[in-house]
Amino acid sequence: MKGYPYKILSVFFLFLFNAVYAEDIQICKKNLIEWHTSSLYEDARVVSEIIRLTDNGSYIDQSVKELYLNILLPCDTIEHWVVSQLPDGSWPDINYEDRSASLWLPSFHVARLFHLAKSYCAVKSGQYHQDKVLKAFLSGLRFWCDYKNTSTNWWFTEIGINKVLGPALLMMEDYLSEDLRSKALEQLCRSRIGKTGQNKVWLGGNVVYKALFEEDKTELGSARNVIVSEIYLTMGDGIQPDYSYHLHGPQLQFGNYGLAYALSMTYWACIFRDTKFSFTEKQIGILGDYLLKGLDRVIWNGRMDFSACGRQLFKNVQRGKALALVQALSDISHVDRGRACRYKKSYRSILAESQNCDSFGTYAFYRSDMLVGKTQKAYISVRFSSPRVIATETGNKENLKGYYLGDGVTTLMRDGKEYENVFPVWDWRLLPGVTVPVNYGNLPLLGWKGYRNGNAFSGVIADGENGIAAFSLDRDGVTGKKGYFLFGDLLVCLGNGLSSSKGDSLQTTINQTYYAGNCTINFEGKTSVLKNDIFELPPESNCRVSHGGWDYCILPGQKGRIFVKKSFGSWHEIAAFYGMSGQSAKIFTCVLDNHQGCYAYMVTPSDKSSRKAFSSVDILSRTEECQAVKQKNNNLISAIFYKSGLLHLDAYCDFIAVTPALFILRPYKDGWKITMSDPTQQLKTIVFEISGEYSGGVYIPEENRTRFTVSCPQGKYAGSGISVTL
Repeated sequence: MKGYPYKILSVFFLFLFNAVYAEDIQICKKNLIEWHTSSLYEDARVVSEIIRLTDNGSYIDQSVKELYLNILLPCDTIEHWVVSQLPDGSWPDINYEDRSASLWLPSFHVARLFHLAKSYCAVKSGQYHQDKVLKAFLSGLRFWCDYKNTSTNWWFTEIGINKVLGPALLMMEDYLSEDLRSKALEQLCRSRIGKTGQNKVWLGGNVVYKALFEEDKTELGSARNVIVSEIYLTMGDGIQPDYSYHLHGPQLQFGNYGLAYALSMTYWACIFRDTKFSFTEKQIGILGDYLLKGLDRVIWNGRMDFSACGRQLFKNVQRGKALALVQALSDISHVDRGRACRYKKSYRSILAESQNCDSFGTYAFYRSDMLVGKTQKAYISVRFSSPRVIATETGNKENLKGYYLGDGVTTLMRDGKEYENVFPVWDWRLLPGVTVPVNYGNLPLLGWKGYRNGNAFSGVIADGENGIAAFSLDRDGVTGKKGYFLFGDLLVCLGNGLSSSKGDSLQTTINQTYYAGNCTINFEGKTSVLKNDIFELPPESNCRVSHGGWDYCILPGQKGRIFVKKSFGSWHEIAAFYGMSGQSAKIFTCVLDNHQGCYAYMVTPSDKSSRKAFSSVDILSRTEECQAVKQKNNNLISAIFYKSGLLHLDAYCDFIAVTPALFILRPYKDGWKITMSDPTQQLKTIVFEISGEYSGGVYIPEENRTRFTVSCPQGKYAGSGISVTL
């Protein structure tokens, strides 16, 4: 009898433990049902926009497709599905024989089951608890449980179907017979934990649905742990130290897997809140930082930068992905109360298609070879690749023309609609910012491995207001030094040493976008208006072009042309699952011939101050060894030293880069604040010398210069900027 009280206590605590977990399971179910039966997108205008953007739920991209799942559909849509359903539970307009890898048509059956469940359970639905809706759901579920056909893409079988079916079953579990419940459970069992990155998170989430369905606290805890195990900064697949996102190798995936990751994680943070399964404060902090310092920075006027969308350049992709981000921002605002106002301000600006001033600034995603600048007037980005970073990929017959997407592409946005759905009618050899051979043949097709630029001296740096992107082009025999200098909303682009080992003529595109009317060209005191023609640039003088809210200043000594013409194409050429129907649009293109192996131009938003902006900078150096630009008003200097060299800052001060690197030199009090980075991400130190005597360095009296040796960030921070004050 001596140990009897301890046995009683053990039984009591075991009972208490199980009771707590049983309560937590019920809280999770309650949170899940409340999440799915309510909607952030209640405004009728936004609901109509989502239905249009997603082609009534037939959209291919999972993140954008979820927009359709997150709204309450109009009653007439649900009513149509109820009355058109066949006696066996199928629908006559769905091709159940299809086995496609990208747009698997039978998956629409499960999406309809989900919406039937949502409409039946949502109090605000016009079909709340209507028997005919319940009957249609049960009949459709029975059909699906007996359905045997599968997609050739494993993703649908293991992830896509159960991701939609799981919450539908949990909303409707009280109405399932035992045999139907057993069959539905067999469907959920097709998902098992595995894979990496976002695929791992999706699979873990599907196992959570199964665990909640069975009320299995052990499996629930294990699956939850798998999900949160992906919340960390990494140099592999996942959130990078600069808050970009990689998957399929070191490849920028903001709008593809990175957006799906954000949606999944913030969703589960809401489902697990107020339970023992809740995310930790650190995990919530990482997710919040990823949203604000990563995804939100590539959004402009309610649209995502196309350069951040990965291979998924689909219809309505820029607006659709930005609207999808709204859900993640809203979800995290419920669990990260300290920053709730920032999240709400961001998602409200997306819904309103307006700017969010909290995200203004210049940002260097050094892990992904991308520079972004956002001001009150405009959005500018530059993206390229290197031996460290994959440019893009082609897979599932998507991104069929993206051969040059990682070759120094620039995005220039004012209203955000400049490139909206332009992809079928683009000339994909003339992407904004790229330098390519003059060639009119078919573009080569990439694969899943994509490609990497061959020269390691490619990187970015930013100090919050200004930035540099250095791209040492080395691809298909084409080499050259391409420098992009960002001063607020003024972009200066320099190219030097451009050549082709095959003897091809080269050309650089300044921009290619929709013709917005009113294209004016100013040169030698003359003004021309271009509407439907080609204008040959006069090489002997400065040429200023105004179009679509942007002014372009093309420096003298360059040949090129501006043309406005109607362009034709089809979405099928971009992604094979689209139909063959043709598209057309009037396109503005500005191209420079690189016959002398160089180019120089500037871009800034059109307004009364644009001419002043062009005259506010001096180009100090345009060579293969050094490209440098100086702002006259504050004497700030941005420089790329491809090789060791000397730069005259002014009549009295020289700067010597002993180590090739990127430098931003800002006058500070009686000295300088110098921000620098190693684009190769291989150096231990950066060494430079500057005229004058300064503390902290080694003074060389005979030269009147001070030498500084600065330790470079290493490991996951290699390539990031570091500042010293002289």
